[in-house]
Amino acid sequence: MVEPVIIRGAEVNPVPLPGAGSKEAGWMKRIVYPPHALTKGTFMGVSEINPGYSIHRWHRHTSDMAEGYEITYPINFEEIYHIVRGTGVIQWKTDGGKISEKPIGAGDTLWFPADVVEHQLLNTGTEKMYIVFCGSPTPRVITTYK
Repeated sequence: MVEPVIIRGAEVNPVPLPGAGSKEAGWMKRIVYPPHALTKGTFMGVSEINPGYSIHRWHRHTSDMAEGYEITYPINFEEIYHIVRGTGVIQWKTDGGKISEKPIGAGDTLWFPADVVEHQLLNTGTEKMYIVFCGSPTPRVITTYK
């Protein structure tokens, strides 16, 4: 039998949002994630996104690299965002390259199934957006933020 694991928020350092290019964009904390938790595949975190910024620049769930980080997504990767506070748009690119978008806000949940198209979540509101994110299996993230 295994006991529950408590991960204290103060023990997890925030990192800049992937690909935002600025600490002014906001932050994320990968909480249920190595080294804080060695899960069998599921991960979870929280993020604060300032107005005008995206939690993660345009990307697909294959691999992504920018200043300060490199992410490699496993096959069959799925992710969920739950919007706790704020408003914005989820944007995605169609097969023809056209950008589509839909408004989202507090209480909405976004599911990104395996092989999802290129997308981003953008805070278009006037206040900070807070989200909880989770998914499976855990991607490999290498950070070199200073």
